[in-house]
Amino acid sequence: MLAVATQAKILELHFSQHLSRRAIARQLGVNRKSVAKVIGRRRVLTSPQAAAPRTSLLDPYAPKIEELLAAAPERSAVNILQQLRDAGYSGGITILRDYLRPLRPGAKPKQAFFTLDFAPGEAAQVDWGEFGDVFGDATKVHAFVMVLCYSRMLYLEFTLRETLPALLRAYERALRFFGARCREYWHDNMPTVVAERLGRLARFTHGFLAYAGFHGFQPVLCNTRSPHEKGRVEDGVKLVREQFWPGRTFAHLDDLNAQAATWRDTFANRRVHETTAKVPELLFDLERPALLPLRPEPYDADDLVSATVSRFFRVRFDANTYSVPWTLVGKTVTVRADDRLVRIFYGPKSVATHPRCYHKGNDIQAPQHADGLKEIKAGASRTWQLEALKSFGPHTTRYLDILPATTRSLRAEVKELLCLGTVYGRECLEQTIGELMGQGIVGANHLERALRLRCDRPTAPPPMQLGDERLAFVPPAPHLESYDALLLDARRAPEDEQEPQP
Repeated sequence: MLAVATQAKILELHFSQHLSRRAIARQLGVNRKSVAKVIGRRRVLTSPQAAAPRTSLLDPYAPKIEELLAAAPERSAVNILQQLRDAGYSGGITILRDYLRPLRPGAKPKQAFFTLDFAPGEAAQVDWGEFGDVFGDATKVHAFVMVLCYSRMLYLEFTLRETLPALLRAYERALRFFGARCREYWHDNMPTVVAERLGRLARFTHGFLAYAGFHGFQPVLCNTRSPHEKGRVEDGVKLVREQFWPGRTFAHLDDLNAQAATWRDTFANRRVHETTAKVPELLFDLERPALLPLRPEPYDADDLVSATVSRFFRVRFDANTYSVPWTLVGKTVTVRADDRLVRIFYGPKSVATHPRCYHKGNDIQAPQHADGLKEIKAGASRTWQLEALKSFGPHTTRYLDILPATTRSLRAEVKELLCLGTVYGRECLEQTIGELMGQGIVGANHLERALRLRCDRPTAPPPMQLGDERLAFVPPAPHLESYDALLLDARRAPEDEQEPQP
């Protein structure tokens, strides 16, 4: 607003001295439109007039916006826009961001960084994002995110662990999702990938190096405290937090991953990317030919530990206990677990399968693993083990009659026979005992070897796929007659060298 003295001078020059608006503006150094406003209202203003309030397309949706922010204050403008579209909002995101800006805390000053450019198929970036206790059972949920650096194509899944086997299983599903692999995969200093680091010197964990060698990619580590070096995946995790997570509820982990897969395929990979201004799914079609093929067989990424069966016929795994048949007490077994199941093996034979528990201190048991134990503990005779084995069949009964004449431990042999009967079945054990005794052989160690050969024959690996068809030929069978001729020639040579007798 012009000063009061200037306004008065304009009125004086115009109404008293009859000067034109242009002359007054030139004389006083004031904009001609300002002179026209003073002349038009014919009076001097001592305070600025309040402007009439302007209406906005967002005014009818203000209560809805307040409700969304109250439920999830971290909602992004894009997330709120999606909700307002369903309510009928037809405006753009710019006025929505202007409306939300006063409600956000002041942002920190941004730093300047060099732009990292990647060729198609050159690299992908990987990271975890923690989302806390979602299901109210003190188990944290983690998001695994992988982003292709060129196309920004994104893979997302949620897990309940950040261990190396959990990382490799998520890695394997991500590679199968893209159907191919990049040449490099960038990570931060996650402990499952980096065993030791001193400045730029770093040592990868053996398990992750084995996985990288299996698929043939180069792992790359970002500098410490430099999240901008893997900005693609950092933006991907941020996208999940701001545009997928707010306002959703989940019944269980499968429901969470189902919603995440739908959001990933219908929105995240089909949106117009803010940096590239292109759709990642369409850009991925251009990047796909530059990616390298995957090995056809999957990588074995199961948790794998060895455990001894306790006297309560339990094995401990992942802060929980799992039951096995009671006849395996004292035996060493192998525990193999994936995201859903815990399988327990005695040698190559599976003896128990349980759903995996992600809590701590729980006892997971199968009632059938205690079959027969209650009857024995209720007051059976001291020879119950012999009576149980004799019920297997006549071959086992004769085996027990012969056993005392050997130097083997009777207690250990009987215990081992009960174990083998549980693992391989009574009928199979009875038949194998008969076959070995027919060869004059006794001993639990021989029995176990024969049972493994009978019941656990390894499957042949798939044939090697050769990339060059010229290498796929069958060499002709050698003619053994040529070897016979060489042998005969070698035998005749000393005879030919002998001098004839006079």
